[in-house]
Amino acid sequence: MHRLLEALSVEWKIMTVISQATLRERVQRIETMPAIPAVFLPLMKLISQSEEEVRVDEVVRLISYDGTIAAQCLRLANSPLFGLPSPPHSIKSAVMTLGLRRVSTILLTCSLGQAFPAQLQMPDPAAFWRHSLGCALVCRRLSEKLGATDHEKAYMAGLLHDVGYMVNHLAFPSEFAPVLEQVARDGVHLEVAELELMGFTHCDTGRILAEKWKLPPDIIDVIAHHHSVEKSEKARLLVALVHLSDLLCRMRDLGHGYYECHKVDWIADPAWSMLASEHRSLQTVDLARFSFELDESVEEIRELVATLFGFSPAIARA
Repeated sequence: MHRLLEALSVEWKIMTVISQATLRERVQRIETMPAIPAVFLPLMKLISQSEEEVRVDEVVRLISYDGTIAAQCLRLANSPLFGLPSPPHSIKSAVMTLGLRRVSTILLTCSLGQAFPAQLQMPDPAAFWRHSLGCALVCRRLSEKLGATDHEKAYMAGLLHDVGYMVNHLAFPSEFAPVLEQVARDGVHLEVAELELMGFTHCDTGRILAEKWKLPPDIIDVIAHHHSVEKSEKARLLVALVHLSDLLCRMRDLGHGYYECHKVDWIADPAWSMLASEHRSLQTVDLARFSFELDESVEEIRELVATLFGFSPAIARA
């Protein structure tokens, strides 16, 4: 019996490898596979430095390199969202007015928006961007409350965690459509329906794209394991942070555009224990107040989506 179980285990592993290889091949060969904007990787390297080390002129050069991103940066700086008394009219004045931290956030977000245009055929693209931006902002704020050292990395991890959702729309439209129908009808978790109907999830396809883009290993780990924190090997704390932020957004009107009929207990979640073991300040976080702060930010996030991705205000608020 022991040998039989071993043989079955080996056979299962071989099938899994074949399945993963086939999945990777299909994702890689899709003609519309998005290419990451050229400014993205240099930008990540730039913002990995401390703010004191970053040269404003270098940031301005990177922004000016991509006309679309430069235009979006100026449009956002001139939007009512910031309420500036004297809106900037040049890239340099925008950088000086908004600050390096805000500008780097805009650049990361606009780069992702270019990779996946708003015109991509999907049921509710505005909901995807609201969730991604919401999770990014929550990751940053929770990172700040915990006294973590890299708030921008937390933001980027939150922004990119569901990139596989877009990949599934591009690479597997016919297989993914029934998944979306089921989650909308039954309110089940997206990854549960994906596994049941497709045999893989957005975490799998997102990891393949992240590897193609040569993203940092910790960000790839977040994309691959934000629904299975215990499987993370390279960045458990960052994965746990994104996992909790993702849950909170989905429960506070910043999900994927459908109702999920389940309750969330942050403190009972394994990700909470992981973070609490490293950041004792987590125990002092007022979850009710933190949730209220997120509710107050929902309108800001919707305005960001409308401004950055060209949705009408009505669609962004839907």
